[in-house]
Amino acid sequence: MAPGPEPVPFAFVAEAERYQSNVTPPERPVSVRAVCAGVLITALLVAGLAAAVLVGTPALTAPAS
Repeated sequence: MAPGPEPVPFAFVAEAERYQSNVTPPERPVSVRAVCAGVLITALLVAGLAAAVLVGTPALTAPAS
């Protein structure tokens, strides 16, 4: 069985929370494929919600007696 986590000095944790890097990550180029995939997923979700509303609406109406 592995031993428990090692204790970390409080000062180290406090310094880690204040630390800010001066290195900016490189920008990722946006590909046409990624944009098309996002648009397709969004359209699919919207179509699914619209279909659920259209299919579920008759179940909400009161039966005519």
